[in-house]
Amino acid sequence: MAARETSNNWVWKHLLKLNDSTVQCNIDNCDKTYTTFDRNKGRLTMMIKGHLYHEHEKCDEEDRLKWENDNDLIWRYFDKVGLYKEKCKFCKDTLFISYIPSLRHHLRQYHRQKIRADILKEISDKSLSQYFEIHEKEFSARCKCCNVEKNIFFGIDALIHHMQENLCVRYLNEELEDNNTMTQSIADENTSSHDNLNRQALGNREDQQR
Repeated sequence: MAARETSNNWVWKHLLKLNDSTVQCNIDNCDKTYTTFDRNKGRLTMMIKGHLYHEHEKCDEEDRLKWENDNDLIWRYFDKVGLYKEKCKFCKDTLFISYIPSLRHHLRQYHRQKIRADILKEISDKSLSQYFEIHEKEFSARCKCCNVEKNIFFGIDALIHHMQENLCVRYLNEELEDNNTMTQSIADENTSSHDNLNRQALGNREDQQR
């Protein structure tokens, strides 16, 4: 009989180690196997948890609470429709991934353009481009004042928070006001010079008529 994988993780109590690279679900007559060789252990564990819950109604209460209380930014684009089960808000596909990096991969592979368009609209609606230099391809924004770079793949909350927590906005607004004042001053000077030239030309015509 194959030796059982020893671990403090409750998941491995329901698995048999068949060899150095394969484990099998040991509940009833389930023959579900998983390859562990050269695989991301976090993703593998989450896949097994999903199997144990959806096929055998096995779960750990601590894991359940962790799942329900997870506030990762990824949930902007997915709805939790059950334990270890989510639905993409774009394509409406129901997934059983439950591993955050894999969900990010789904978004970047299938919905990158839609996310970019939505984020750019949010930036435009809030007039944030006057404070941040936007890099669409990288989904990043760099503060024009302090050069801090923020990820905007999950929305503009990070930009709003940066503006609220730092003095960058005040400095940039002051700079904009100074630039506007300078522009207005130059415009006033140009207008004054133009008026003086007009008056001078008018005076010369009157002198000639006399």
